[in-house]
Amino acid sequence: MSLPISNVIRRLRRERDITQEELAAAVGVTYQSVSRWENGQAYPDMELIPKIAGFFNISTDILFGTDKESINTKLEAHYEKINKVQHDPEEFYQACKAAYDEFPKEYSFGIWLCRCYIENNTRPYEEHLDEIRAICKNIMDNCTDEDHRIEAMHMIAVAEDEEHLSAWLDMIPCWKSCKEVLLASRYSYRKNFEKCELHGQQNLLSFVGYIFYNSINPNDQNETAARFQLILKVIDIMRDTSTDVDAWLPMRAEFHLRLAGCYFFTEQYDIGYTELENAIDLYVKYAELPIDTILSYNNPLMNLLTDDKHCKPEDDTNDKGEYICFMAYENFAKTRLFDSVRNDERYKKQIDRLKPYLPK
Repeated sequence: MSLPISNVIRRLRRERDITQEELAAAVGVTYQSVSRWENGQAYPDMELIPKIAGFFNISTDILFGTDKESINTKLEAHYEKINKVQHDPEEFYQACKAAYDEFPKEYSFGIWLCRCYIENNTRPYEEHLDEIRAICKNIMDNCTDEDHRIEAMHMIAVAEDEEHLSAWLDMIPCWKSCKEVLLASRYSYRKNFEKCELHGQQNLLSFVGYIFYNSINPNDQNETAARFQLILKVIDIMRDTSTDVDAWLPMRAEFHLRLAGCYFFTEQYDIGYTELENAIDLYVKYAELPIDTILSYNNPLMNLLTDDKHCKPEDDTNDKGEYICFMAYENFAKTRLFDSVRNDERYKKQIDRLKPYLPK
């Protein structure tokens, strides 16, 4: 008669379309051993049980076929134990470790175990980095709770070494600012306050950009124009208005051009041409800056941030302003917003001012 674990291993392997060879390679045995387990002819060694459970991302209880009521009873016992000893760092660590080893899919246990290493300093996190990686990867790959996923990324951002950090940050499927938040946390924890401040400022800039570039109402160009006007006023508040030569220059040019398109679309031609001329003036000014010009944001909240002339993203080389002018010429000036003035000489005259700076 086959043992419950035999049926569970066979069922899980087939449900997930995994071969006996793949399972065997994952846990370090031969495929013949897996075959004997599934046929009830042999039983996995006890040290292999956590590996098998981890491979299928289940608890050892499920692997043994324990009923749901028993599993819930054990979970409650773990939670009760953890809550009881939370003020004793060593006992808290031991309780979290035991709970996560038995229930790797109960992601709270993994988060708390990582905190023992990183926040409570129960054990040096550097010595447990592989374990932290495994816990965080388990959460990122399998957990659907966004709070747990964000917490896992916070933990790995603090603990991971520089060589492997970018691979984790690339797993974040959302807005860039999240990476800056994580990096600010990392360097604050490591008491590298200069880098912490730098990433905090980059986070602020990313947040500002996110708000600005998500201010379009495609169903109401008048409302969008009002938003763009407000954005340009906000930028002027954030910069030193005594000069146009700063890191805000390309963004200001773009929003003046966007604003011109809104006015043309709603047949407000005079003000539309004023905004178009403002935009082209700024694009030309930017394009004529020397290649190595370093631009600041002229804001005490962003005093560590600078920007140089934009580079072509595809080859990472300086382009003397060609790329930004090309984007203006192609992606904005040729949209439907400009259809009503496409053949006007005044429009052509302004757009032609970009041509000397377009890629040859």
